[in-house]
Amino acid sequence: MRLRTRRLVGTVQDDPFDLWVQNEMKEVLPSSFEVVHSGPLTTPDLIIRDRKSGLIVGLEVKKLIRQANGTDPRGMTLDYNSCLPCGSTFVKIGDETVVIPCFYMFALLSPDSKKIVSSILLDGDFLNYDFELHKDAKYSNYTEYNHGPYGEGSIRHRRMYTYPNPLNAKIDAFFLRHIVVAKKSDFDRIDDAKCNFTEQIIRSDKYGNSFFYYLDDELKIDAAAKGGLTTLTGIFDACKVRKPKERVASIPVLERL
Repeated sequence: MRLRTRRLVGTVQDDPFDLWVQNEMKEVLPSSFEVVHSGPLTTPDLIIRDRKSGLIVGLEVKKLIRQANGTDPRGMTLDYNSCLPCGSTFVKIGDETVVIPCFYMFALLSPDSKKIVSSILLDGDFLNYDFELHKDAKYSNYTEYNHGPYGEGSIRHRRMYTYPNPLNAKIDAFFLRHIVVAKKSDFDRIDDAKCNFTEQIIRSDKYGNSFFYYLDDELKIDAAAKGGLTTLTGIFDACKVRKPKERVASIPVLERL
């Protein structure tokens, strides 16, 4: 894997891994597909369109670098900044705004950033299926002016979201694997001969609904062919037990004279 050297990276948002993924997709997809990079601070990172069918899919890319001790650097949650994850998102075609499905690619790189040690292609609905919540987040940021005693300041009100981190080293079903996680109903429309299902994951929401996903792992023995899939539940339960922390102001302390 060849990424741009650090001195060629313009900003923190100018992440060469996004462009590497874009270039790799252009290499493997048929010529009828175009892969467009949305640009810095725009989600999703990549837009894939089939010129023949008109099908459009978004792909948000999330990358972490494995720590020297072998774990991921974030733990149970990951920063999604002000872009609430979702399985649907907006894209503009000319002047028309349309809703497209959105997937997420999570990659854990080796400490030297030369290898991908974990990769997960994930339906965004696995993280959040509430498109209304996604839209609210997309348009909730604003700036307040005329701030301060002289009226010269401003405040940038920007929501910051942390949602589950599929690259968490404690999630055995995902860690150090190269997998696709998508809805069972979507996989049902694909020729089973092209899939290698190893686990079934049930995502249960707080309203009593259950959503079924399949885990496809081309590098593992097909569990379905051996008589049945392992069913996984509560995969992100650790995120639910977090408690609010009281924020206190950091004030420097000096010793008394």
